[in-house]
Amino acid sequence: MKLQKVITTSVILSSIFTVGFSFQSFAAVKGNIVGSNVNVRSQSSASSVKIDTLDNGAGVEILDENQGWYKVAYGQVNGAYVAKDFISIKEATGEVTSTGVNIRSKASTSSSAVAQVKKGDIVTVTGQDSTWYRIQRLNGDTAYISKNFVSGKMLSFVPAFTGGEVIAVQTYAIVTASSGLRLRASGSADGAIITTLESDEVLDVLENGNQWVKVKTNNGSTGYVSAQYIAVRTGEKPSRSASSKGDKVVDYAKQFIGTPYSWGGTSLDSGVDCSGFVYSVMKNFGVTLNRSSAAMASNGVYVERSALQAGDLVFFDTTNSTNQGYISHVGIYMGDGKIIHSSSGKQWGVTTSSLSENYYDTKYVTARRVLR
Repeated sequence: MKLQKVITTSVILSSIFTVGFSFQSFAAVKGNIVGSNVNVRSQSSASSVKIDTLDNGAGVEILDENQGWYKVAYGQVNGAYVAKDFISIKEATGEVTSTGVNIRSKASTSSSAVAQVKKGDIVTVTGQDSTWYRIQRLNGDTAYISKNFVSGKMLSFVPAFTGGEVIAVQTYAIVTASSGLRLRASGSADGAIITTLESDEVLDVLENGNQWVKVKTNNGSTGYVSAQYIAVRTGEKPSRSASSKGDKVVDYAKQFIGTPYSWGGTSLDSGVDCSGFVYSVMKNFGVTLNRSSAAMASNGVYVERSALQAGDLVFFDTTNSTNQGYISHVGIYMGDGKIIHSSSGKQWGVTTSSLSENYYDTKYVTARRVLR
């Protein structure tokens, strides 16, 4: 459907930015529907009257937010409600809070300043990381502004960006032996010992074999290790610190087991929904994610199910009787085939589950790695 503008007051910001709107908390917030036949309701309640359905990708303008629901406008509809988990925020406006703030070409204080803005100016925010907002200029170019100088109630829901980083995909191995693993000069138990590798050490795989694997260590040593004591994986090679950080994320998340489920909630102590739990846990480690479960699937890099490690995000289709690939639930992988998540089902709240359970096994959709 054609997107209808419901706020019409506009200003030109010193010929630098795209046309904006007079500042309001929810002015010019745009999003897209995520999912098929998503219900549009008259009130912010699942028991209210259904007035329409929207298909995946449909554009809406967000007017307000209320405990798990967005008040939206589109086409001839103005003031209806859609559950937050079915909308991915595309962009939002923010207000500059200081004068003489530099707009930069890249998300770095060492990059060139392309313009300045003053207090009260409005910027259109299209992405964010832990310290920067990505904004759009009038000519369509992308620029960046420090988060310290922009405010807006909906900005936390804007998608995360990776700064255009190219992700290297390669074959690597992780040492699984708990007591260390010998790196040998040849693929034989009689081969001379070069060194002993520690558990969880990450190695480059040079030649893969059924019994022995030729690898290269981070310090440049090349040799052979027994295939029995490593896990060979394909994808983005993690750092050892990333693996360690994943364990720290899991340890941190476990302290909130028992926190009640609250639709739209982000408080790890008083109540969270599934995406609110993941969002708040990862935020503690400096990782900025999109807010809804469906939108989070655009963060990070794809991880095969067989290559999951602690701290990875796992996604499920819980809205359909059969798995159709729509994302409606998210959790954090703990290792050993388990996840920690906020469930609205039989256990109600933050709990742990096994991916081998029939329900989660059949509902599994995809996974993403967001820890670097």
